[in-house]
Amino acid sequence: MKYGIIVCCWLLVLSACRSNQQKLMTTIAATGMLQDKEENGIHYRLQYLPPAKKGEMDLLRFRLTISNSDGSTLKNTSDVAYTYGLDSMFAFVNVTDTTAPVDIVRVANGNIGGLEYMLLFDRPLAYSQVNCRLLFRDYLFNHKYITFPVQGAAINHIDSLSLDL
Repeated sequence: MKYGIIVCCWLLVLSACRSNQQKLMTTIAATGMLQDKEENGIHYRLQYLPPAKKGEMDLLRFRLTISNSDGSTLKNTSDVAYTYGLDSMFAFVNVTDTTAPVDIVRVANGNIGGLEYMLLFDRPLAYSQVNCRLLFRDYLFNHKYITFPVQGAAINHIDSLSLDL
């Protein structure tokens, strides 16, 4: 009987954590912090990653996934150009203030069909309500500028949900 009560309590705690995670993911999608773009047969997906702890509030984290629109495998992605020297291709623009990334890391997660990058930027002191965007100078696939609009208010809202502020 005692173990049954303990198991029920754990299931209740796990379901509460899961519902909080689902609420966070729903909010990320609803606020435009999960964006998909298509350019010349290449699919780009940008997702904002909220901080997990209060001490991680100094950086903005984004995940960029690049794949073919038809689901086929990207060719020649083992070249060093897809892994090194990527910091010159990204920028976070907050009105007229452009911030270069702190680090760009290619994520080795076993994604055979495409590439995934972790983008790290210094967090600005204040966000514009209208003119924030993440700029990707795509010299690897399309040779175009890909722009993802970002809402500063949405970042603050998602961070408050993530940290239970």
